Amino acid sequence: MIRTLLFILLIVAFGDCVAPLKTGNSIPKQDNVVEPKPLALQPDKFQTQFAQGIDFIATGNEPFWKIEIDFDKVMHFKMLDGFEITTDVGEGIKAMDANVIRYTANNEKGTLTVQIQKLACINDMSGEKLGYTVTIDTKNKTDKNYHTYKGCGQYIADYRLHDIWVLDSINNKKIKATDFIKKLPYLELNLTEKKVFGSTGCNTITGPIEIMGKKIYFGKLATTRITCKDTNFETAYLQGLEDKIIPYKIITGKLYLQVSTDKVFIYKKTD
Repeated sequence: MIRTLLFILLIVAFGDCVAPLKTGNSIPKQDNVVEPKPLALQPDKFQTQFAQGIDFIATGNEPFWKIEIDFDKVMHFKMLDGFEITTDVGEGIKAMDANVIRYTANNEKGTLTVQIQKLACINDMSGEKLGYTVTIDTKNKTDKNYHTYKGCGQYIADYRLHDIWVLDSINNKKIKATDFIKKLPYLELNLTEKKVFGSTGCNTITGPIEIMGKKIYFGKLATTRITCKDTNFETAYLQGLEDKIIPYKIITGKLYLQVSTDKVFIYKKTD
């Protein structure tokens, strides 16, 4: 109990730390205000950080440290003893033989390397289980050697994704219900189960998803095999989603998925 209370006090002591896509064929500017709404997967405290642009957060203990990453801008690493460093993110380097990505950056203060591995990790103070193991290497300009820290991390998701979204338009061209043998295409994004359910307007679909900050990864999608009125639409629709990491934004009740550089799927939230 004492260790858990200490962990909470350390988090509070740190407080909250700190790209636009393209209208028409791109995503417009996102809403700035995120209204609070409880969701077990994503505590409200992380929604404040998400609104600040943070995509990923990780912490470690003994000594306590914390890192927050906005993949469009900066990485901010901070330790309880007062040391901190903020750098550009740069391009991540993926390992060939493991689900690992590494970011390295330098500035006038020193060097910061962040390795994010998709491997379950248990916080040794709180007992919380997270999906990523994080390794931090830092070196001041005055240091001869790197200092290495290990901890657990997670991507931050916009809780508003956890809903049912009906396809409204593609590149602002309205979708007509009469073009489909069933109802309009829709996506039900379940953040708790990390799954998507839905329909192409003809066949039902299901598959895994992973929210990666301001992007969604759609895995392989399983579909039924009904003969469709417009097979070309269904093929193109599935190709736009399947096995892709897609930037998203939610603006005034609409979900924008930038499925390619010149194509945006626009969905409306159901009431």
